[in-house]
Amino acid sequence: MYRKQLLEKIALLDNNPKAYIHNLLLQVDFEAPVADIQHAHDLLLLGRGYLLTGKHDMALIMLNKALSYLTQHGDKMSLFQCYSNLGIVYREERQYDLALKALNKCYNIAYDLDDFSYIILALVNIASIYSSLENVSKAYEIFEKALEYKDRLKNTKILGDLYNNFAFVLMGELKYQDALNYFFKGYEEYKSVYGDTIQTNIVIVLSNIGESYVLLGDYDNAEVYISKALKAAEDMQIKFIEIDCHLNLSKMFEAQGDYKLALEHHKRYTELNEEVAKEEIQEEIDDLRNRMLEESKKSEAEINLLRNVELKNKTNELEKTLKNLAQISQIGQKLTSSMDIDQIYEILRSSIYALMKVDVFGLALYEQSEQMIVYKYFEEGGKPLPLMEIHVEDRVSLASYCIVHDEDLFIKSFEEEYQMYLPNLNYVAIGNDDEKSTLCIIYCRLIIDGLCIGLITMQSYEPYEYGDSDFEVIKALASYVAIAISNAQKKNIISEKAKELEYLSYNDPLTNLYKSRYFNRLAEWYNNEERALPLGLIIGDMNDLKEINDTYGHMLGDQYLSEVARIIKNNAGFNPVFRLGG
Repeated sequence: MYRKQLLEKIALLDNNPKAYIHNLLLQVDFEAPVADIQHAHDLLLLGRGYLLTGKHDMALIMLNKALSYLTQHGDKMSLFQCYSNLGIVYREERQYDLALKALNKCYNIAYDLDDFSYIILALVNIASIYSSLENVSKAYEIFEKALEYKDRLKNTKILGDLYNNFAFVLMGELKYQDALNYFFKGYEEYKSVYGDTIQTNIVIVLSNIGESYVLLGDYDNAEVYISKALKAAEDMQIKFIEIDCHLNLSKMFEAQGDYKLALEHHKRYTELNEEVAKEEIQEEIDDLRNRMLEESKKSEAEINLLRNVELKNKTNELEKTLKNLAQISQIGQKLTSSMDIDQIYEILRSSIYALMKVDVFGLALYEQSEQMIVYKYFEEGGKPLPLMEIHVEDRVSLASYCIVHDEDLFIKSFEEEYQMYLPNLNYVAIGNDDEKSTLCIIYCRLIIDGLCIGLITMQSYEPYEYGDSDFEVIKALASYVAIAISNAQKKNIISEKAKELEYLSYNDPLTNLYKSRYFNRLAEWYNNEERALPLGLIIGDMNDLKEINDTYGHMLGDQYLSEVARIIKNNAGFNPVFRLGG
């Protein structure tokens, strides 16, 4: 009975994950110990819902809590669903070893379920890991094994997943037409299951079909399918699909030369990314605040019972942290509302000094293409330090260690802990004070879309100056800094893109002459009575261009156009030359 109910609930959840999560949270105490199988299933559903809405941290919490109960008391199908969703979360978080471990357990459980749909689903998910690892041959091998079982399927929705995921591998191999064919097969399977109901899998495959058409240069069909996916994603509030749709529409309109629409969709793509990042950070801060409050309550209870001074100090520290976390949200709003890197640094600097004692403070950006850590701001005792650049592979600084090992660093006492990070003490010292060196050190990475774009550091001459709560506060602040810097960088990219698009709208790339749009703009400007000047205009026409194109090909015709344009331009002096048509 529970098995059938769970599958029905998963189907409902997949139709509208955000609404399902909202309703489930009103009914389920997810913080309480798991009481029974129904409670475990609710946590599993919450985990799947968070996975589908891109909230992977919350998904892991719910799924692992469900798993701890289901391992002891659950049936095999419930365990399969739990491990399957865990594997996908780990895949999305690029923790591929953990993903394979979970999905291989799925595969083993699937044989006991006597249903080939589960075997195929496990194989599809395992193949997707190897595809993510760019081990295409292994992914192909597993997909082909899954395809051998397709005629034994009882669940055609799983067949839709198989076709959809196999198409992704083909996309990675640049086999766009083959991929499109499999996306359509997946779409037909989903339609046979869901009918006219707009469901998450259908929206995803519509978006994938549209992207395939973009890559094939079939822009009419691309717009049809992406627009369908975008409308459905907006109605269902599935932002990761909205983001993909706007990105693909931007690429499509740019390829068609419609630069205005391309820029509009690129801006919306950027805005949605920022919204998602802000939501994730706020959730992290709220979660941290709730955990701190719980610890505070426990500590107060223990104090009342034991009158322990150490616990009282811990409570005071928690109260300080909660106060700082309240300020972090306000600071975050200031940071993310700025698009100027200098202003971002000044907001960050003043905020850090207000929150805690800092002797050395710095911000560096990581230029991944050059593998260089480039310090943009650095100061000691409030005075600027010389800026420096460090190659990430040199391993001569804690900053490089932080990026290479993909972890934030909190060193409470450098003299006691340095061998954990720099066993040869091959260390780039920071600061100009010859009499003092920093002993308590924090480095926090700036992460956007899973990639490190830089880091911030704050350091004190005194060991143990910062506590664990300070480290948590700085990590929360670093998330906002990452968004702010990413926004500033994207603003520059958009600004440059706008300039490029404006240039292309006024200039002909073949002849390097101005287009008719710029001619009309200048004509309007000169037509103003206040600027009335004697004005001459020479208009010429090139004979036999069509005959040249038809006889010798467009390549030679283009050379003919370019050469005529060059001659006219060289003889026009400072006067503008336009290509009005042809």
